[in-house]
Amino acid sequence: MFMKQKLYITALFITLLCDQTLAQSNSKSDTYIKLSGGRVVYGTGDVIGSSLAFDISTNILKSSRPGLSQLLLGGELIFENGSRTTKVENPSTNEFFNDWFQHNSDFVLWGKASYYPFRQVLKGFNIQIGPTFGYSYVSSEARASRQVDITGYATRISTLRFDNRFTFGYRISTGLEFNLSPRFLAGFRLDFSNNTAEDINTLAGIKLGYKL
Repeated sequence: MFMKQKLYITALFITLLCDQTLAQSNSKSDTYIKLSGGRVVYGTGDVIGSSLAFDISTNILKSSRPGLSQLLLGGELIFENGSRTTKVENPSTNEFFNDWFQHNSDFVLWGKASYYPFRQVLKGFNIQIGPTFGYSYVSSEARASRQVDITGYATRISTLRFDNRFTFGYRISTGLEFNLSPRFLAGFRLDFSNNTAEDINTLAGIKLGYKL
């Protein structure tokens, strides 16, 4: 009986010790995971789409200092998709000549450094920069014709071209984050990116984050 009580006490002690150790480890963690979404504009705004991104980054500073609150290193996986559609069934002459079809999809891996300069006022303001590597899928109209039948009904006939390639480039982002609790945060971001395919994109989005 005494041995069983001793085992129970020992097991309880080990459990409490492990819980305390994990709690201390979590409280000192400086790793963040963030999910972002927003609207992406391709080029000069001819194609507009949406973006979804998953980010994981770790603060490499042991303590903050004036002008350097946090410095995070990490990576972000980004998916962007956008399209411009045309009227295929019975387009007018004006619609035929002024509209065209294009579809863009991009998968991007962004290795980045995130700089948080302020410790008090605008504590969540940040600037992020780094290289990108991705795969770009683009389909667009090579040529189009407008065919009209004997009833006067018009149809747009398109021939598509496809341009799929791996890309290298860079991405710059700025934004502001707000702490909702000791663990959760929210914010917004503005991005600019360019790559070897000459895809110049801008992004406006919101984000949610969690401190591990």
